[in-house]
Amino acid sequence: MESISALLRRVGPSLSTELIAEMAKEGVSLASARQRIARAGPDVVRLAGLRFPHNARFIYLPDQFGDLAYWRAVERVFRNHGKAYWSAVAGLKARGGCFPRKYFASVCGSPAARVRQLSPDRILERLSAVHMLQEVTDQDTGQPFVKFKPHVYGSDEIATIRARLVAENVVLHGMKEWFRRTGFGSFERVRLRDDEPSPVVSSITWDLSAPSYARPLAKASASGLKPGFIVCDVNLRGVLDEDAVAAFVRKHDMASAPANVAPIMPFLIADGFTSAGFGMAKSKGVLATTTAHLFGGDVAKALRDLISLLTDTGKTASANPEHVERVLSNLTRIEGAANNLRGALFEIVVGSLVKDVEGGYLRAGEKWTDFGSGRSAEIDVLLDRPEDKGVLIIECKSKIPGSRVNLEEVQKWHGDRVPLLHNMIRMDSRFNNKLLSFELWTNGPIADDALAWLHEQPARIDLSIAWRDGADMKKYTDRAANAAIRKALNEHYFRHPLARIEGAVRRASPQETLAVDR
Repeated sequence: MESISALLRRVGPSLSTELIAEMAKEGVSLASARQRIARAGPDVVRLAGLRFPHNARFIYLPDQFGDLAYWRAVERVFRNHGKAYWSAVAGLKARGGCFPRKYFASVCGSPAARVRQLSPDRILERLSAVHMLQEVTDQDTGQPFVKFKPHVYGSDEIATIRARLVAENVVLHGMKEWFRRTGFGSFERVRLRDDEPSPVVSSITWDLSAPSYARPLAKASASGLKPGFIVCDVNLRGVLDEDAVAAFVRKHDMASAPANVAPIMPFLIADGFTSAGFGMAKSKGVLATTTAHLFGGDVAKALRDLISLLTDTGKTASANPEHVERVLSNLTRIEGAANNLRGALFEIVVGSLVKDVEGGYLRAGEKWTDFGSGRSAEIDVLLDRPEDKGVLIIECKSKIPGSRVNLEEVQKWHGDRVPLLHNMIRMDSRFNNKLLSFELWTNGPIADDALAWLHEQPARIDLSIAWRDGADMKKYTDRAANAAIRKALNEHYFRHPLARIEGAVRRASPQETLAVDR
C-alpha cells in the first residue's frame, strides 16, 4: 500500500481532502484514508496557520517547500477552497507583486468587518505566517509595502510602482470630475483612495466610490430616496488577464452579497484587457474600459509615457525635454490632473532646465546610500557642471496654489538632507574634489520665517547652500534656450490656471534670493 510520503511524492503538495480522494481511487475507504493521514509520520508537514473547509489541511514533504510547484499547489488550493486568500494573491499579482500597505485592503477585496469573513488584516497576517507575503519599507519614503516573499514570484521595483500610482491618480481625478459633472455620482461625496474617509462601500475598500442617485441605482424608501453606489478600481500595469478580472468580480460580489446593500455599479479601468479577461468582465456585468476609450489615444499614451518618465528621469528628460512638455500638455486635458502632476514632474522639468542653461551631465531621481550610517536618500537633481563649476544638487519642492515652503521643510532640508547627501556624494571619487552646491528650488514662495531662519545659518567653507523661490526660478527659466522647457515651466508651473501661485509669482528682494549670474 502506498505511503502518504510516496503519495505526496507522486501528486505533489496537496490538500488533505485531495489526498483522500486520490486514495479512494485505489479502493481505500474514506475512514481509512483519514486515519492514514492523521497517523502520517514526521516526514509529512502540515501547513500551520491555514485551515480550509471541513477542517482540511495543506500537506507537503519538507524538501517540497518553497519551489515553483509548491506555490502553484498553494494557489490551486486557494482558488478551489480558499477564495479570500486567492483573491489577495491574484490582486497583488495584478499590481506587480508589490503594493503600498495602506492599499492592501483594496487589493485583496475582502470586507473589513463581516461575520465569518476574513478581514484584509487577518489575510495579510496568515499569508505572512506561511511565508507567502511580507512587509517591507521603502527606504526613500519610509512607506510600508506588501510584497511576495518567495523568489519564484517576481515583483516590480518600488520606484516603478510609485510612478504608476501617480498615473493612476491622474485617471482617478479624471473619473472623479466626470462622475461629478455628469451627476452620476453625488457631487461632494466622491472619494478617492487617499481621501479621508476612504472610499469604502459595503465595508470593502475601492480606489473610488460615490453614492449615486441615478436610475436604476437609487430606490424609493420610507425615509426618502436611497442612493446606490458607483465603485471603481484603476490598474495601469499593462493588460489585465482573466485572473485579475475574476478577483475584481469576486470583490464586487462580496460587496453586493448582504441583503440590505443598495445596488453597486462597478468600473474597472486598465491599459487593456486580454480577450478572456474582457469577456469575463462583460459576462459578469462589470464596466471594464481602457484609458484610451475614456480619454483618447493621446492621453492614454501620455499616461504610459508619464510612468516611463518618472522611472527614467535623468536620461529621458535631458535627451528630449520636448517629450516632457507633450506629456504635460496631454495630461492636463484631464480635469483635476494638474495638482497630481505638479510634484511628480517638477524635478524632471528642473533637471532639463539646469542642463539646458548650464550644460554638463545630468542625473535625476537616483537613490544613494551612506554606507557609514546605512541611510539612503534620493537625489532629485544632480548636475555635474563643466569648466570646473562644480556639482549642483537640487532639492525640488513643487507647491499647489496658496501653499508655501514652510520652516519645518527648510530645516529638514538644511539640517538633515544636505549633510546626508554631502557625505554620500563625497564618497564618490568622481566628485570628492569638486565644489558641491546645494540648492532648494520651489515654484512657489518660501515662508518668511523659513527665509529668516536660512539667513541666520552660518556659511560653510566646504559647500555652498542657496535657494530659489518662484520669482527667482522664473528669471532662471528665461535663460533656457529650449522653448519646450520654458513652456513647461511657464504654463504648467507658473501660469497654468490650476497652478497659479497665489495669483502671481512673488517677486523676491535681492537679499532673499541667490543671484542668477555667478
